[in-house]
Amino acid sequence: MEAARASSSSSLPQFEPNIEAIKRRLLKREVYPTPKIVHNLRKKEIQKHNRKLSKDVEFQKQAPLVLEEESRFQALHHEYKEFNKAISGKRRGESGGDLLVGKPWERIERVKLKEIGSGSREFNGGKLKRENLRELKEIFEGNLKWVLDDDIDLEDSDWLRSGGEEKWDPAKRWRGEGEAIRFLVDRLSRREVSVKDWKLAKIMKQSGLRFSEGQLLKIVEELGNRGKWSQAMAVVEWVYNDKERRDCKSRFVYTKLLSVLGKERRPKEALGIFNLMREDRIIYPDMAAYHSIAVTLGQTGLLKELVKVIECMKQKPSKRISNMFNKNWDPVLEPDLVIYNAILNACVPSQQWKGVSWVFQQLRRSGLKPNGATYGLAMEVIAGL
Repeated sequence: MEAARASSSSSLPQFEPNIEAIKRRLLKREVYPTPKIVHNLRKKEIQKHNRKLSKDVEFQKQAPLVLEEESRFQALHHEYKEFNKAISGKRRGESGGDLLVGKPWERIERVKLKEIGSGSREFNGGKLKRENLRELKEIFEGNLKWVLDDDIDLEDSDWLRSGGEEKWDPAKRWRGEGEAIRFLVDRLSRREVSVKDWKLAKIMKQSGLRFSEGQLLKIVEELGNRGKWSQAMAVVEWVYNDKERRDCKSRFVYTKLLSVLGKERRPKEALGIFNLMREDRIIYPDMAAYHSIAVTLGQTGLLKELVKVIECMKQKPSKRISNMFNKNWDPVLEPDLVIYNAILNACVPSQQWKGVSWVFQQLRRSGLKPNGATYGLAMEVIAGL
């Protein structure tokens, strides 16, 4: 290292500061120039000179590279300008000089496209031939059936056979409400849809229904009969998410949906709907809703969740919901025989014999008489021990 430093220092030109100038600067500042002070200042002057000289050497080494890059850039820039001049001159020669055609602010390609469109003689604005449309319909039905998968099924093609005078109205294509509901259920049963799926909104609007309480009950029931519980949930959520129908929710529709979910053994989804009902003043659960959720939880063996539901029956709703109703409104309910039978049903998988004893104690306190299902479920729990 010392040898390298020595060689580097020897390669640099020697610099000797002016001692007399250093002494004059010190005297000017009223400092006596002792030999030690003069020696230190002389040393600093030499170091400062060496640093400046090393920077100049590095710059001289990098200067050729910078000049080479600059010359290369200028060459490329000159070549690019020459190329643009050649292209622009060729375009002016093809267009016949500097004359402007049409609107000068439009591009030449757009003007040519307009000329091509205006010179077309094949489509002159006349009516399409019905024979050609029938042939196109046969091609689509035969070879491209997947294209029409999301479109409306038209019967007898009346709009093709008529002279085209009457326009086809999507809202008046059904003979009655039952046909529209059947169409909607058929289309929803073919695919899995969610609330955010654009296909669901398209199918719902194509049905032309107003989605009243009675119509929704039929739709949910038909979907439940086909085992399409997710589509039923999507339909109810889509309808009641609409701003116009948000305040027209029906407790009976949600209770029907609970029944469908219970039939398909979907306790998690049923609990979600039940909690949603308890948070809304319009669809607050009644005894029928409690029966439905209790039977669902009992059939799936969810005893803890069922006990929480029974506690909810005996609790008053939140103040926010209570203030929205009449002062005489009291939604507190007491469990009946159906609820207690559901508890026994939930005790069967885990053989909770203590639950059987608790159920019969509650029946005696409330004055309810057990029926055949009560004794049968109790015997089933005890027989599993």
